[in-house]
Amino acid sequence: MQPSPYEQNAIKEIQVWRNPPDTWYGKLRGKMDDVWSTATDFARQVPGVEWTIDNIVTGLLDLTNEITHDSVWRDGIIREFARNEIAISDLEEIHGLDLEQIDTVTTGLRAKYVSLAGAEGAATGFAGFAGIVPDIVALVALNLRAAGEYATYCGFDITAQEERIYALQILDYVAKSNDSAKELAIEPAYRVVKKVATSQSVSAIEQLGFNEAVERIARAIGMNLTGRKLSQVVPVAGAAVGAGLNVLYTRKVCTTAHFLYRERFLERKYGRPVVG
Repeated sequence: MQPSPYEQNAIKEIQVWRNPPDTWYGKLRGKMDDVWSTATDFARQVPGVEWTIDNIVTGLLDLTNEITHDSVWRDGIIREFARNEIAISDLEEIHGLDLEQIDTVTTGLRAKYVSLAGAEGAATGFAGFAGIVPDIVALVALNLRAAGEYATYCGFDITAQEERIYALQILDYVAKSNDSAKELAIEPAYRVVKKVATSQSVSAIEQLGFNEAVERIARAIGMNLTGRKLSQVVPVAGAAVGAGLNVLYTRKVCTTAHFLYRERFLERKYGRPVVG
């Protein structure tokens, strides 16, 4: 099998996304990332922030990871394909489609989530510092659903533990801001290390490994987003800043998920050598 002309063009776009040209905008973004890193370091020194991350944000993000992807209904996505005259009965059949068909169905997905993120950020921004925790939790919940929806449209089962970890890693990558897309793994890196089970069953050990992985990533996301949200402590500017940061973050999450899951779709369909 060889990629269609549409898919060949998509492969080129993915390669450019992973290896962007060195432009003045890229350099400016790098300087902005340095500013955000400084803000994140500053966040660690604010009284109550570490406690918030350790005792509230991580637990809520863990819960969010469980409940968010359960709301991405596979049956609804299959019906969405049907409304576009694309007949499939399960997710596995998606991998036999042309990428153009998937892109047709997902048109407008990013705009939907970006608008929701802007409205949510504006609402919680008025609360200042008190609104940071619920804002971060709501923002992560929204973006986990976005990543989960992109994954499902490309035929990946977001209810699988390794896929949930992969979606969280996408959010973590965007929260860091200064990582290169070329470093992003095409496949989930999470693999449970099997141990000799004594008093615990293997499944219990696997679940423990999953929860620990979620907690580590969730804490990293919480810390990085908290650093960016500290500007909301100014009540007058809080709403505007909250909405702006939420929009920028969600736009990048959707863009990253768009390229990554399409790349994984093509890699699974044609093999790594073809995708390059």
